[in-house]
Amino acid sequence: METPTRTIEQIRLACANDAELRNALQAADIVPLLMSLVHLTGQARWLDEAAPHIKGGWSFLATIPDEMQRRIREQLVLALKDVASGRSTPATISDELLTRMMHTSVGQTVPAEYNALFREETSFDHRDYKAVPWRKPVAPERLADFHTIIIGAGFSGLGMAIKLEESGIPYTIIEKNPNVGGTWLENRYPGCGVDTPCHFYSYSFAPNPEWSSFFAKRDEILRYIFDCAERYQLRKSIRFGEEVLSAAYDEKNSTWQVHTRTADGTEQDLTARVLITAVGALNRPAIPNIPGLEQFSGPAFHTACWDSNVDLTGKRVAMIGTGASGMQTGPSISGSVDRLTIFQRSPHWAIRHPLYHASVSEEVKWAIRHIPFYVSWFRFQLFWAASDGFHRTLQIDPTWSMPHLSINADNHRMREELVDYIKSKIGDRPDLLAKVIPNYPPFGKRMLRDNHWYDMLKRPNVELVTDKIDRIEANAVVTREGARHEVDVIVLATGFQASRMLGPIEVYGRHGKRLRDSWGDDDPRAYLGITIPDYPNFFMIYGPNTNLAHGGSAIFHSECQIRYVMEGIRELVEAGAKSIECRPGPFETYNAKVDRALSGMVWSHPAMTNWYKNKRGRVVMNSPWRLVDYRNLTEHLDPSDYAFERAG
Repeated sequence: METPTRTIEQIRLACANDAELRNALQAADIVPLLMSLVHLTGQARWLDEAAPHIKGGWSFLATIPDEMQRRIREQLVLALKDVASGRSTPATISDELLTRMMHTSVGQTVPAEYNALFREETSFDHRDYKAVPWRKPVAPERLADFHTIIIGAGFSGLGMAIKLEESGIPYTIIEKNPNVGGTWLENRYPGCGVDTPCHFYSYSFAPNPEWSSFFAKRDEILRYIFDCAERYQLRKSIRFGEEVLSAAYDEKNSTWQVHTRTADGTEQDLTARVLITAVGALNRPAIPNIPGLEQFSGPAFHTACWDSNVDLTGKRVAMIGTGASGMQTGPSISGSVDRLTIFQRSPHWAIRHPLYHASVSEEVKWAIRHIPFYVSWFRFQLFWAASDGFHRTLQIDPTWSMPHLSINADNHRMREELVDYIKSKIGDRPDLLAKVIPNYPPFGKRMLRDNHWYDMLKRPNVELVTDKIDRIEANAVVTREGARHEVDVIVLATGFQASRMLGPIEVYGRHGKRLRDSWGDDDPRAYLGITIPDYPNFFMIYGPNTNLAHGGSAIFHSECQIRYVMEGIRELVEAGAKSIECRPGPFETYNAKVDRALSGMVWSHPAMTNWYKNKRGRVVMNSPWRLVDYRNLTEHLDPSDYAFERAG
């Protein structure tokens, strides 16, 4: 394969300043540098030499000796200069060599089935493997007939729009907010940030070399989303401040009639051939039903509706909830409030990550921009370490002797490591230890990052309350034991109405069939999480059983779904059909398969209560698959899974 011109130019820029190049190499992670060297030279001997010193996907676990690191960096300089001068060209990486490189980069056996995924995710040859090109010429007037409405302008909706734009399919995005960003626009509470490494939590086709930290905060993520909207010129097709109330399929015309309401109350109907929902699951706050909450005399607001006009400095603050938003908010405000009283229903596991609060140095940013393949291998390491590398540990071992604590030997080992870490932070406070160590297996609920949470709990102005709340009075929270905690402000860190998928939108399919009647309030089902029988030309992104609760990146899953939707639209357009509709057989078979798989995973553990389950105990949110499994399931749409209504 010919070396892309972009790579050659990248290398020439890297070699333009020798001192800058060497400074960047000295600061950059050694494992991605090693992979860049092999990628440039094809010399696999480096893999054999370094392999014994690489123990996992996180680069900080590597123990490559200093002398070997020096030689790797020096040889990389020479290899770059050889390419820049034209004396050599980057090696062609065969699947066999790529598999060996993946093994070495993460210190574990990586099955060859990851080769295709790697090439897609890292795009080291600057190809968009997830593009869905037309297989035959399509007349412009045919495309014009396939106007598509996307609901939501967050990561998924914008990603979908980008691919529609590339294909020449007209579209409109309906967005209830005044700007793009979705959950990242709405959530602006103190400490709000991502708990997936952001070099992986970004579009595969739009890497960002400028992340200032490895786990970016909300403002920087939102800025990235804004930049993508501008780069791909999406704003011209977005109707802001407009909310979808309902959508009904018109069988006579094979179109969707979408009923909306603008911020000023104006209601109108829009027509589209294809309807795609990209509304997410974490966008409708769950407000707890606590007696007296509405009578509280001070400010009270949900983390997703943060009131920036309320100054918490010197205030007595009650925070109800200790999930992801609570664990980010609490430590961020504890230093400025007079008193922080945290009401905990159940504790969460929180894991330490050395890079969680670490900044990306200017030298490392330079390496990401200029060293070819460096960020590709860094992204793959993050992918493996943060997802599929430990998927097996989430499987319930039916013979395990301690099911009340863990689900298998690996899971128990992780539990012991987590407990040891918690003890290292607050072991001198047995009163706190008893409150914060969960009585369920790791990953039974969302695994959180320790945002100085345990350090915060030891502050003299912080109290962790595990007694249940009985009621709220005008200026206090009262527990069932009768303790009265006087407070000035209440912060609700109580999560979202996740299982009520699609929120308040009413969707009507064939024969006026109402989707909510099939799903109820909390039992959504879909084929691959994307399509449903009786709802033609209707696709979902982040639909049922597509949430990633074992790590990974939601954007990865969205891109898999976007490709699948694009293939569905391509089948529709190229076949000259009016509609495409999921058949009942594949739908039922797939959902039975999902339920069987989930029944043997940690989220179905009998001791678990979490937002992944519905009230009958069925896991409706999470995907049971490895990321590579879901990628393979959605790589190509099988037309035999669908019924087509022909035109004419």
